Amino acid sequence: MTERGTPSKRPPGLQTPLALELRDPVLESQVLRMWHRIEERRSSARTTARSFLLWAAMGALLGVSLMLAVEAVRAPSRKAPVAERARTAAPLLLRTGLPIEKVEVAPTAPARGVELSDGSRLQVDPGARLEPLVSSATDVVFRLALGRVVFDVVPGGPRRWVVEAGIARVEIVGTRFAVLRAVDHVRVDVERGVVLVRGATVPDGVGRVEAGRFLEVRAPIASEERPEAPASDNARGQTSQRSTAASTPWRASAKSGHYDEAYAALGTGGVGREAAQADSVEELLALADVARLSGHAAEGVEPLERILREHAASPSAPLAGVTLGRIELGLNRPADAARAFERALALHVPGGLEEDVYARLVEAYARAGDRAAAAATARDYGRRFPGGRRSADVLRWTRE
Repeated sequence: MTERGTPSKRPPGLQTPLALELRDPVLESQVLRMWHRIEERRSSARTTARSFLLWAAMGALLGVSLMLAVEAVRAPSRKAPVAERARTAAPLLLRTGLPIEKVEVAPTAPARGVELSDGSRLQVDPGARLEPLVSSATDVVFRLALGRVVFDVVPGGPRRWVVEAGIARVEIVGTRFAVLRAVDHVRVDVERGVVLVRGATVPDGVGRVEAGRFLEVRAPIASEERPEAPASDNARGQTSQRSTAASTPWRASAKSGHYDEAYAALGTGGVGREAAQADSVEELLALADVARLSGHAAEGVEPLERILREHAASPSAPLAGVTLGRIELGLNRPADAARAFERALALHVPGGLEEDVYARLVEAYARAGDRAAAAATARDYGRRFPGGRRSADVLRWTRE
């Protein structure tokens, strides 16, 4: 409190009168000029930003357009391999989409045509029997048990075709040809393309047959493989017995595909008796077919065993081993089946059969209780056939 008339002391910072302290030192005209400059800069910045965004959008649109154009060009080239893989990844089937099954035509029936999914066609003549052994994305293997079949294979396909005909093996890629299998010979007639025919009696083991030509493969004759000796009375008697056996009805019935009749003609123990006297692999195979296809599979073991023992060099020996293994599995003798499959692999089964034989060998070992061998063979299968069509079966057998 101060007395009147006594000048008061102003607090520090308030030495200047408020009117002077609050007076704006910048003139109004200067403020206006400053705001004009600010607005000009803002306008310029907005224009620059809009320009940048516009060019960025145009660049992005141009980039998308280029990507779409490139994609349009590349898409067909990518789709084609995908479509091709999709087409070839599946096994060969009938044109209806069903699996290929055994075809047997009676001697008195008309020829039967078989249309396949890749456009190929088979004509199975009267009295012929054709069995599919392998059908995959890369291999097709048929067994011609008897008779004549015309194969019209589409050229340039992804699969390797093989026809197993006992004493002869026919390999093709795309052609039209006919294979006739008789008891003592196989004849291959080529109408279009080229085929390879392999067999023990083919010169150098393999022959090339071009369009318009044929090749006939004869069964080996035992008498040509050993020097002749003076025939004793006993030998003449055996020869007479074999000649008599050659005229027996079972061969005619087997040749026409009537295996029940052939078995009946052989009589009790006839398969074993004939197998002991048989001179050729072809005859042993015919006896095995008569036994197993007439419902007497166990009697087919002896002819097949004899092929493996005495004719291991024959082109038919690996197939004999595979057939024997399948019979043994069917008879619930897995240990014997495993030995048969091992022998077939050692004799070099055809490439188209190899995957199936390895898978069957895993099954045989597993069913025989040999887990270690089953696991080892399963690993071999995985290395040889990564992603193979029997992978699920192999895995299941090793886990059971």
